[in-house]
Parts: sequence; structure tokens; C-alpha cells
Amino acid sequence: MTTQVTLKIKEEDGQVKKIQHEIEEINLFQFEDVMKSVKEIFTEVQQDEALKAMFSELFDNAGAEGEDIEKSIDAKFIQNAIGSFETLAVHMPGKAFALLSALSGIDLKLLKSQKAGDVFDIFDAVVEENDLERLFNRAKKSLAATKVKMAFMKKVKKATETVSASVKP
Repeated sequence: MTTQVTLKIKEEDGQVKKIQHEIEEINLFQFEDVMKSVKEIFTEVQQDEALKAMFSELFDNAGAEGEDIEKSIDAKFIQNAIGSFETLAVHMPGKAFALLSALSGIDLKLLKSQKAGDVFDIFDAVVEENDLERLFNRAKKSLAATKVKMAFMKKVKKATETVSASVKP
């Protein structure tokens, strides 16, 4: 299923051209861009104590004594970040629009040229088409399984090297 949004492009002659854009479930290229945007948001939040406090409170991370907010890069934070698009748009507009551009597949410059109400329609379509929490949980699960297998492979290699070294005359 896809949701269509109408993008308006003002041409040089002053005419407004309307094109339809399909919002679909994000692909791997978009996922990569989303992760870059989220990392940039984290970096900016980490460098600004006021933003750090606001996001900690907003995402219920406050009260975790000594916990580094970067450790909470998980599906819940990403879901909350996307869910609080309005907050990002006010406090970090460039980052918010880069994130929405990645999620929607709409060029950033074209996205920024849209009317505010239309941008929120695009945001609503992205949320409707993507079960982002499921997607990020799935990615975390796969990455965790890969880590376990890699750790096992390292142990096997080390054990093999140890046995080989002890067998040599």
C-alpha cells in the first residue's frame, strides 16, 4: 500500500506545477539516511545542555543517573524522535526536515519549498506507511544476532590457533 501526496513546484514563469509522490515503506538507502539524520540529532543534542535536558524529559530518559543519552539510540528513541517531529521542527528545523526528507524520499530542497500544512501531510503519510518501531526492532535483532555469531567465530579462530600452536613440534 502507498499513500500519495501532492508536491507543488513553482516554475520560473510563476506557474505552479503539481506532481504526485508516493510515500512507501522506507528502503535501505532511506534507512541509511535516517540513521545519519538521527546520529546528527544526537550529536547536536549532546552539545547543547538545554536540548539535552528537553529531550531527556521528552523521551522519559530523565532520572537515569549517569546514563549517557547516546546509549539510548534504540527503536524507542527513534520512534519518539519521529513522533515528536513538531519539537524537532521548532528546535532543530534543519535536522527535522533532513529526517523527513530521508523518510519520505522527497528531495530536501523540494520538501523545504512546500507549504507548512503540506509538509505535515507528508509527515502523516510517512507515519501511516511505515511501522518504524517494528523496522528498527528488526534491525536491532539482526545486528544483535550478528554480534553473537561474530564473537563465536572469534573464539573458534582463537581456539584453533591455540591448538595449532600446541601441536607444532
